[in-house]
Amino acid sequence: MTSFNKKIDEWMKEAEARPASAVAIVKLVANRLRELTERNEELLSENIALENGTRVEEYQKRIAHLEYQLELLKRRFGVDEGTLVEFPATPAVEASTLSLLIYNARGRVFRLDLDEDAKEIGQIVGDVVGNDEPPRILAVPANEEICLLFTSGRIETHSVSNIPTVELGGKWDWSQAALPDEPRAGELLACVAPFSHLPLSDFFLQISRRGCAKKNMTSLAQSILGNHYIGKGALQKSDQPFDLMLCHKQDTAIFVTYEGKVIALDVDDLSYAIEERIKLSTTDYVIASFIAPVDATLLCVTQTGKVIQRESKSIDTSKSSTAKGQVLIPPSRLEQGVRFMGAAAVQDGDRVVVLDATGRLNLLEAESMTGAGSIEAGGLILSIGRIPADSWMNLVKV
Repeated sequence: MTSFNKKIDEWMKEAEARPASAVAIVKLVANRLRELTERNEELLSENIALENGTRVEEYQKRIAHLEYQLELLKRRFGVDEGTLVEFPATPAVEASTLSLLIYNARGRVFRLDLDEDAKEIGQIVGDVVGNDEPPRILAVPANEEICLLFTSGRIETHSVSNIPTVELGGKWDWSQAALPDEPRAGELLACVAPFSHLPLSDFFLQISRRGCAKKNMTSLAQSILGNHYIGKGALQKSDQPFDLMLCHKQDTAIFVTYEGKVIALDVDDLSYAIEERIKLSTTDYVIASFIAPVDATLLCVTQTGKVIQRESKSIDTSKSSTAKGQVLIPPSRLEQGVRFMGAAAVQDGDRVVVLDATGRLNLLEAESMTGAGSIEAGGLILSIGRIPADSWMNLVKV
């Protein structure tokens, strides 16, 4: 204010010496007063916010979110409480258990802790599917944080370690499965996604059943998690969320459909608005989606156990919002009723869990599946899940 008062004195002298410049000087004074008034109103609003606690509450929420992300990083890098880490640090090696999650649309989750020698995992007895989509399979470390996405667009996070286990090699029905978060009226569980690498990721990527895609910056995570809502990520009312993934810049996402179409998407080219990325028939829908490494093999399995494979780099990246996708099931085979029930991007040493219509879960080497070209099962194939080669005990956190 002292400098402003000096300016006023200078301007007054200028106006007295040159009356013609008085109008211009008045404009300068008015503009400066306007700036000071606006700033004063900002400071007043901030003081009010501090007095009534809203700003303090906002800071507290931000601190809580940062602490949550720090906890996720500790889990991912295997850092114990109280350990001082200087970055860049060598990733820690932690003795951990590999957990297999088998979940259905009703929110029920079986958790099994696997060992490297496991072959036959066990069997779901009773009605395996009901009127819902087939159960889905996810392999994660036992210290992983998972995000549950419901068809309403609601999300909830849970620790895998808090989900009770069932006996490996046993028989279980859905009444024995855990219910980490019960779906609300009108909801179904759309997917379960690993979540501990949130602080290291750039985007949330959503894929819908009808092939819509949308990305959100992970910088919005505080708001999304605080509101427990990310949205359906779908354009049509009849469409439903299918998958939620964390990804990085320059990643390539791939999704595969029931009737044998496949499409690759450059994450950097995706919109922050919901876009239909592929044209599907009224009977077609997405059955698998994932982030695919360049050197991975796309492995697709039909309901009869036939295995079709393609190099992931051979899948054309679509720039169009209305692409038709590459066709992996010829029209003649479609007419015979052949459909895809599962797909995954596999690499050397990976294993694949296969769920068949009898409820039996078997563990196979990915190489044996691609080599034989088919899977033997006790019934029609319902779904598959990938277990990365480095996901067994003594996991290396990277």
